Amino acid sequence: MTAALLEWRELVRRSGVAFGVLAGGSLLGVGAVSSPPLALAVAVGLVFTIVSFRSLAAGVALFTVITFFDRIPGVDSAGLTGVKVAGAVLTVSWLVSLLGAHGTAGNVLRGYPVLAYAALALVSLAFASMLWAADVEVAGASAFRLGQGVLLFAIVVFAVREPKHVAWVVWAYVTGAFVTAAIGLAGGSSAEELDPYAASDRLEGSIGDPNELAAILVPALALVIFSLVVFRAPLARWLLVAYGAVFVLALFFTESRGGLVALGVTLLAIATLSGSLRARSLGAILIVAAVGLGYYTLAAPPETLARVTEFSAGGGTGRLDLWGIALDMSADHPALGVGAGNFQVEEPVYATRSITLLRPDLVVDTPKVAHNTYLNVLAELGWIGLVFFLVLVVGPLAHAWRAVRGFERSGLYESEMLARGIVVGTLGMLAAFVFISAQYEKQLWLLLGLAAALSGIAAQGRQEERSTSP
Repeated sequence: MTAALLEWRELVRRSGVAFGVLAGGSLLGVGAVSSPPLALAVAVGLVFTIVSFRSLAAGVALFTVITFFDRIPGVDSAGLTGVKVAGAVLTVSWLVSLLGAHGTAGNVLRGYPVLAYAALALVSLAFASMLWAADVEVAGASAFRLGQGVLLFAIVVFAVREPKHVAWVVWAYVTGAFVTAAIGLAGGSSAEELDPYAASDRLEGSIGDPNELAAILVPALALVIFSLVVFRAPLARWLLVAYGAVFVLALFFTESRGGLVALGVTLLAIATLSGSLRARSLGAILIVAAVGLGYYTLAAPPETLARVTEFSAGGGTGRLDLWGIALDMSADHPALGVGAGNFQVEEPVYATRSITLLRPDLVVDTPKVAHNTYLNVLAELGWIGLVFFLVLVVGPLAHAWRAVRGFERSGLYESEMLARGIVVGTLGMLAAFVFISAQYEKQLWLLLGLAAALSGIAAQGRQEERSTSP
């Protein structure tokens, strides 16, 4: 039975690769004549397909880079995009790997029972919310997006099984973040590109939103700081230093107050959670702080300095109004919320209940998301949904910290430092999410999946150590 299953899985894998090569080659030939950009996209897709079917972990690493181009300014992301196609290919590769991992898949699931049940419950609740949501179509689409994120989390946990896989994904993350930040610094995207009447020229990168760009740059900077003591080759170190410099500049140019708060949380976490790296990490913290102080006191325009220092309640995105409405919505629907994605559908109703709104236009005329991931989940899926979501956030960090201790006891310095960087970077991202609604962001589920996978790698190392000990 098992042999037949393995043979069938190998047949499916080879057939998938062969079909991908044939179809990709045909499209590549046609595209090269009619549209060179299309030919390039097909070539990249062909490489991604082959790599994903040969090594799921390598496919995850490549997909990590691709996710940073999910919303390139000026490109319609509503239909079929390259990121969605790559996600579908990665999912098929994962399913094929599951078929051939008889027993291994069960071991992976047994290692994370609480996370598995919480993930299943959260996605089920999101889809079930279609029964009571005011806009069923929006609820269904939002539940599907949430399911995609949770699926990516599961794929990463299953695929990343060795220390080298962790290194691959870390390099992929910082490289993707570097490219998207460099696009913005080079003038490849700006607020005016999306809205010619926009008054702000805040840096957005290929993400299309300065606050979201800041949220992904914070963990990238943390990963670079810890990677500098892991990857000692001169070329790797020069690349990491260049990446770090770009991240610091880009982060300050986003003018994101949430990003600066998240940076502060990250630097504090580095100072307290870096272990034996603490003394050397203080130098990096001082450098980042000096660059920030120098920029905002000597080089930043007055309007930029005013934006990050003056917390006017009636300005910007009207977060205080939106947070208050999210709490009111939760009080009315405490257990199950108003339905996935229905915060913007319901919020105009709440404008009539309050006369203290400072930015009613952002509630009635152009309804905005809650601009707080945790309050957004609370309003849409209730306290039950928020508990499941927090389990999926806190649980992987607990697994990762257990892995840090395991690597430290085993003397695996490089794995320990990368694990510490992942913990610190994820904490920084979660701090940034207090100021944006980002429960669907792929980078979130990638980092959470990577954090959870660390405990499996550490446990496998302990088993090998026991088996080789006399």
